[in-house]
Amino acid sequence: MAFPVHTFETNPEGNLGYAFHQLVGEGQELYFLAKFPTETPEPQAMAETIFGAIVDHMEASKIEDHYDRFEDALKAANIEAKKNNITGKNPPEIVVAYFDFHQLYLSQSGPSEAYLVRDHGVSQITEVADQADDLFLNILSGQVMVDDVILLSSNRILRTLTANELADTLGKQNFRQATNQFRQELSQKSEEDLLVTIIGIGKKEETPAAGFLNRMVSTAEKAAAPIKEAMSSEETLVEKDHLEENSPPPAVNQTVKKSPSMAMPNTNASFKKLKNFRPQKNLIILAGVVLLLLLIILAVKSINWESEEEVGLREELNIAREALQQADTFIIQGERESAKEYLNKADQAVQTVFKSNSKLFRSDAQFILAAIKDKQLQVENAKQATPSLVADLGSKSDNLSARGLLELEGSFYVFDNKNVIKTVRNVVESPSVLSASGGSVLAGASRSDQKTLIFLTDDPRLIEYREGIITPMQTQDENWKKGIDIKTYGRFVYVLAPTDNQIWKYERRSANYSGATAYNTGNAEIADAVNFTIDGSIYIISASGEITKLFRGEAQDYDFKELPSIPFSGPNLKIYTSAELDYLYVLDPDNKRLLVFTKGDRFATYRRQVMFQSETENLENVRDFFIDTSGQKVTILTEDKIFEFNL
Repeated sequence: MAFPVHTFETNPEGNLGYAFHQLVGEGQELYFLAKFPTETPEPQAMAETIFGAIVDHMEASKIEDHYDRFEDALKAANIEAKKNNITGKNPPEIVVAYFDFHQLYLSQSGPSEAYLVRDHGVSQITEVADQADDLFLNILSGQVMVDDVILLSSNRILRTLTANELADTLGKQNFRQATNQFRQELSQKSEEDLLVTIIGIGKKEETPAAGFLNRMVSTAEKAAAPIKEAMSSEETLVEKDHLEENSPPPAVNQTVKKSPSMAMPNTNASFKKLKNFRPQKNLIILAGVVLLLLLIILAVKSINWESEEEVGLREELNIAREALQQADTFIIQGERESAKEYLNKADQAVQTVFKSNSKLFRSDAQFILAAIKDKQLQVENAKQATPSLVADLGSKSDNLSARGLLELEGSFYVFDNKNVIKTVRNVVESPSVLSASGGSVLAGASRSDQKTLIFLTDDPRLIEYREGIITPMQTQDENWKKGIDIKTYGRFVYVLAPTDNQIWKYERRSANYSGATAYNTGNAEIADAVNFTIDGSIYIISASGEITKLFRGEAQDYDFKELPSIPFSGPNLKIYTSAELDYLYVLDPDNKRLLVFTKGDRFATYRRQVMFQSETENLENVRDFFIDTSGQKVTILTEDKIFEFNL
C-alpha cells in the first residue's frame, strides 16, 4: 500500500515538528505527526517514545480486531506520555493514522485535526476531546476510497482556508501540483506555525511521490528562510518538493526509537539540475494542455450523443455518490439515523440503474453498491469475528447433524435427533443414546441447580439426562403436550407450542411432572414463533423477526427498536438471554451474524452486530449458540463442530 505522501512545515517558530511512518503488517501502515510546545524537554525523544510504544504494541499484538489492536496501542502510548509528564494543560499536537488496507483509524491530541477530501467535499474526521490526563481519548474510523485525500495537520486549517478552497485545491487530478498549490496558499494566507501531512489514496504522480520521511521536520537550517518567504515562485516550490524526494529513505522495518534526526540536504546541485530540464518540462506541459483540450472536445461530443435514458441514469449515479458522501459525513459525526436516510437514498438511486435496460453504468453501480453496503455495516456498529475451532464432533460420530447446544457446569453437550455428546473443550466423549424408540429429539434445556439436561421429543415425551443416566419422565396428564422448543426456569419447564398458540408450563416434582398449565393467558399471538428464552420474563421470536414479551402470562408492550438495515427473519432464528445478562442476543445464521440488543422495559434496542466468518471452516449452517455469564464469549454450533469467538 504505497500512498504518495507530502509533509511540510509552514512558518516555523522553533517548536519542533516530527513525522514518522512505519509498516506494521501487510497493508497495515502507521503515520504519525506531532508538534511539541517549545518548553518540552527533549521533544525528539518524546516523539520517538510515544510512536515507539504504538509501533511495538501493534507489531506484538495478537488481537485480530484492528480497532481493538489500535486502541490497546494508544493506551500504551498514554502510559508512556504520563511517565514523561507530557500531558496536562498544554498537550502536544499529535495525529496518529493507522491504515489497514482501505480501513482508516485515527486519533489525536491537543488542537491537531485531520480532514477527508472526497468528491469535492471536505469532512473533519477527528474529534477534539476535552482536556484530560490521557493523551489519546477518541478513535474515529472509516473506509477510504481511491482518489480520497487525507490531510493531517498540527492545528486547524479551516480558519485559514475555506472548505471549498481546500476541496478545489486538493481535489485536482495531479496530486503533486495539488499539494504544491495547497502549501503555497497555506503559507501565503497564514502566519501560523503548522506541520502538515497530505496522503493521496491511490493517487498517481508524474514524478515519484515525496516519501513520508522517518525523520524530524526541523528548523535546523537557520540560513534557510521560512517557507512563506522562500516560496516566491513556482520554480522554487517545485524544487523544494524535489529535495524531499531525494532525501535518503529509511529502512522499511526501521524502529522509531533508532531513527536519527536528519538535517535538510544541501540544495545547490538539485537546483541546477531542475533548471536545465525546465525547457523540456514546458514542452511537455504544452503538449499536455493540447491533449487535454482534445479530450474535453471528445467528452462534450460524447455527452451530446447520449440518449435521454443514459443522461438520466448518469444523474442517478451522481445522486448516489452525493448521498453516499453525505452519509459518510453523518457517520463521522455519529448521527446514525441521518446516515441511514442518505444510504437509503443512495441505494434507491443505484437500484434505478440496475432496473434499467441499459448496461452502460452497471459496473459503476456495482462499485457504489459495495460502498453502500460497507457504510451500512459501519453505521450499524458491525464488526467481523473469526471463530476458532473448539471441538470436532465428527471424530466420535459419523454423519452427525447436530440440533442444539447446551452448557452445564462448564461442559458443552451437543444433541442430534437421537444422541447426546459431551465435550470438555476439545475432548469429545462417545455419544449416549437418548431416544431408543422411533421418536426424535426436538429441543433441549439445562437445569443447573439439579445438574440435569432435559430433552423434548416428538413422541411427545420428556427425557432427563443426569451424569450419564437417561430417564424418560412422566406427567400427571395422560400425554405430554407437543412443542418445538423447551426452556427451564427454577423448578418449572416451559414448552413452546406455536400450533396451540401457547406455552405449556410444567412443574418438576419429586418423581414426575405436574400436568400442563397454559402460560399464555393473555392470548398473545405466537403462532409464528420459532424460538424463545427466559430471564423471569419470556421473550419469543417469530419467523418474521418480530419479538413478543410475556410476563406472568400477559403480553407486554414490547418491540425491537432501531433495527439494522439488513433485516433478520426465517425459521432458523435463535434468541438468548438470562437473568445475569443485560442484553438480548439474536442468532441470524442465514446472514452469519449475531445481533446484540439492550434489554429495556418497552424496547429491545439494537446496539451492534458481529459478523462471523472463516476462510478455512464452513459456517454456512450454524444451528445454535450460547453466551457465557460475562456476556463476552460466544459459542456457536454447526452440524458437527463447536466454535467460539469474543464479542
